[in-house]
Amino acid sequence: MKHLILGFSAAGANAAETLRRQDSQAEITVLNGENRPFYLRLDLEGIFHGKGAEQLMPRPPEYWEERGIRVVPGRAARVNPARHEVHIESGGTLHYDRLLIAVGSAPRDLTVPGRGLDGIFHYHTLGDALAIHALRERVRRAVIVGGGILGLELAHAAHAFGWEIVILVRGGHVGSPIVDASGSALVLASLERAGVKVIFRDEVAAFEGREKHVTAIRTKSGRILECDFAGICAGVVPDVGFLEGSGLLEDGQLIVNERLQTSAPDVFAAGDCAVVHATDGRLIPCRNWNVASAQARVAAANMSGADSVWTEGVLYNLDYLFGQEFALIGPWADRHLPERALHEFPAENSYRALVTHEGILESALLLGDRSADRRLRKLIAAGAVVENRLPQVLDTNIPLENLLKF
Repeated sequence: MKHLILGFSAAGANAAETLRRQDSQAEITVLNGENRPFYLRLDLEGIFHGKGAEQLMPRPPEYWEERGIRVVPGRAARVNPARHEVHIESGGTLHYDRLLIAVGSAPRDLTVPGRGLDGIFHYHTLGDALAIHALRERVRRAVIVGGGILGLELAHAAHAFGWEIVILVRGGHVGSPIVDASGSALVLASLERAGVKVIFRDEVAAFEGREKHVTAIRTKSGRILECDFAGICAGVVPDVGFLEGSGLLEDGQLIVNERLQTSAPDVFAAGDCAVVHATDGRLIPCRNWNVASAQARVAAANMSGADSVWTEGVLYNLDYLFGQEFALIGPWADRHLPERALHEFPAENSYRALVTHEGILESALLLGDRSADRRLRKLIAAGAVVENRLPQVLDTNIPLENLLKF
């Protein structure tokens, strides 16, 4: 059996390992678009705090060759499911019996005048982080476009470097889509204490420069924001453009069933590039690194002849918004769907929110106070009915068993 994997991040690496465990004789090839060994993308900020690139790599480069997994540098240009072929951007063709598409996401770019100037960076890959870190003693003023999780992470690093920072936010609050406007005050207060300026409801109209290097951003409202560094953190999109014309996309999306199988029976997909069409009709995007890894293991098992089904389980994500630790539990992204009720518990140094669906606890956000973390995970997993008992849910002095009786 000849297996081909496109992409070498969480989904691609986990799939390769699973395939080898399933079949010691299979031919496994990974097409790696970054030309770097597998690394932990979720630890990119570690580069800014002194970690070397090798410290983000959980496997030594020789690990893959020792297990008979061939890693080929390059990006896919086109997929032909009928001929079981993948054409590479640099030339050449790879053939497969089973294909896994695990190319992840790509950063949204800005198509505005001056975008080609030096000093403008995305923050998405290890290469991006290394390039930004190398500038830490040469930059004075930075403008970061986007106030979401990556923009805030980059701002946190820039603050540690001693840069003057402006964050340009298209919407009306920071931390989106993790927090809504009502929960963002805590994060904004952290930014203000650090001396970070935030501009809301404005966008980049053009980058301006001198001698091919960025010197300012001109906004749509007419502001001129002087800078010698610009970071574009405007979100990500599934990196599926190369699949146009393959017959694998539906309305621009790479949709798979719960076996992670596409419309072509020998082609599977997992991670940020894919959307799962669940049996209940929902379209479920990949929500984090752990989900991508779990999907990849299911896809790889099915590529090897198993009949495995991916289930979302209780989602859990732990991270920071400009130094403010948060935990997301359950399908928090669904909080604004019909029949959901959002219950907010703001405090001076924390913001906590619970989402119920027909009285059942469905998801939660804990920002600045994670004391109820473990009990919430258990309650959500149990489908606990918490209607009329919401304050007790967050009170860690009340035994969990009391909330599981109903």
